[in-house]
Amino acid sequence: MSCPAIARILLTAALLTAQAFPATDAAAAITAITAPISTEKTWNPRPADDDIILPMPCGLHMALRAVAVPGSLMQDRRFAMGVGGGDSQRQLYERRFEAHIAAPFTSADLPAAWKQRLPDDAAAEYTYYFIGKYEVSQHQWDAVMEEHCPAAPAADAALPRRGISWHDAQQFFQKYNAWLVQNAADALPRFAGSERNIGFLRLPTEEEWEFAARGGARVSEEDREHGDIFPLGDARLEDYGLFSGSVPVHEPAPIGSRLPNPLGLHDTVGNVKELVDGFFRLSVADTRGDGETYRRLHGAAGGILCKGGSFRSDARGVLPGWRDEVPPYTSEGESRPSDLGFRVALAGLNIPSAQRLHTLLQENAGRPADTPDQTRAPEQAAAGAERGSVTQDRAVQLDTTASPIAELDKISGAAATPEMRANLAQLRGMLEDQRSAQERQRNEVLENSTRALLYQEETLRGFAYRYAVVNGHLQKYLKSKGARADDPNAVKAREGLKEHYQLLLRAANFYKTGLNRVAGASPAEITRLLARLRQEYGGTDVLNRHMRQNIDALDRHLAAVRAGGIDSLTQKQLCRDIIPAQHFRELPFK
Repeated sequence: MSCPAIARILLTAALLTAQAFPATDAAAAITAITAPISTEKTWNPRPADDDIILPMPCGLHMALRAVAVPGSLMQDRRFAMGVGGGDSQRQLYERRFEAHIAAPFTSADLPAAWKQRLPDDAAAEYTYYFIGKYEVSQHQWDAVMEEHCPAAPAADAALPRRGISWHDAQQFFQKYNAWLVQNAADALPRFAGSERNIGFLRLPTEEEWEFAARGGARVSEEDREHGDIFPLGDARLEDYGLFSGSVPVHEPAPIGSRLPNPLGLHDTVGNVKELVDGFFRLSVADTRGDGETYRRLHGAAGGILCKGGSFRSDARGVLPGWRDEVPPYTSEGESRPSDLGFRVALAGLNIPSAQRLHTLLQENAGRPADTPDQTRAPEQAAAGAERGSVTQDRAVQLDTTASPIAELDKISGAAATPEMRANLAQLRGMLEDQRSAQERQRNEVLENSTRALLYQEETLRGFAYRYAVVNGHLQKYLKSKGARADDPNAVKAREGLKEHYQLLLRAANFYKTGLNRVAGASPAEITRLLARLRQEYGGTDVLNRHMRQNIDALDRHLAAVRAGGIDSLTQKQLCRDIIPAQHFRELPFK
């Protein structure tokens, strides 16, 4: 719809208002509709220092937020999507199911100005995609879609663009991407090792949208896995989005009108439903080979998928895991729901260059990407044998200390027949897959064990606090008039103190056992993992502060174990590092 048409509609609404209210109120309504606002209100009403900014036509901009995905390019993250414990009638829509998230960019692919706005990933090793900070506004839409630049924005220009079809959104991306390539290509990410390929804008996938809406890596894994939304703290759900509660809501709010989620995104809770890149699939139960039951998406693709709910939704309908199906066409023609909008995602190719392909192959084989590749791909091994003068199978000297795959390549190179080389190449692929799967499993076990150590530290804090409380009551009682050290109350309190102390010592030993196992990982792995956990537990509440302290203590303990062995750490030293000083002083350590 053109700007003049929109203006006519708004003016009509203002005139209707004038008929219903006194003249002074009608004049105020017309003024509110037509009063100009700053252009920034239509694209970044709540700026932050770490926003990523892309240029747009007509001097506008698009604000993005970086979504950091822990791990390497091939190490996608498993996370739970959907909504738990819902209405049985909607089990096919949004019950919890297993999903995975990954990203195409490393920090080396990004413009220098962007790198300064990213979390410190020198140790954490993140990959990235980028997502719109807000829903696309009416003013941004007009700047891309209209032949001429829109006039100075009025208040309605900051509303999210709505009433669109999937095809309308694709036309927006086609025009905006074409404009960026022609006018601002240097503002886009460029892949290391590729002169030609750059990042591009599209709709976010369902996984990208929900991972970001849940707070991404800024939220702890346990909160993402088991909560239907990010921790709200002292705020209410209504503080994060516009939806219909006890009082119906009939219109969306301007972009950025509510609080941001932990990742800095606005309007993922209600306002307008948002298109994602993909079609609606049912959620079904299935079993794995070992009989474990899990939930996955069904194979039949249906209508257009949208997320986040709208101003018409109830509180449950705006949760990140809620899923809605919108028909692309109805009996009346192309479907354009009046509460449907969208936000952008910036992504790129999975394999933009030969250099990236080499990295992906190494990671997929379970090797760090920066490790020199000592083996050849099976095709290369077979081709090398074809070029040689092997006429019959030859025996080779195997090195039992080397990589089995490297030794397998030796055998392949000594094989005489194409059939044997093909079989060996197939076996090589099976071994590569097995090694890759085992490496992923090992990484998951290491991360789970490290998280468990952090909570064991919190358990030690809890035992020490209980000991301090009981001891405080006992000392206060003994100082009271007529109290005796051998009366039943005092005796019972001292027995309780002994029990708490013994529990604390057992917990410290349990912590040491887990510490010894985790210390076997390489220092580089531990450094990356702890850096990511510091990001997850970056909040300001008590638990997040405690967890950061626990991470620091764990880091010191792992360094001590690597330097002097597990016996170099005593129970007293462990507890001194973990337990607050005022509580540690009360414990009967010698």
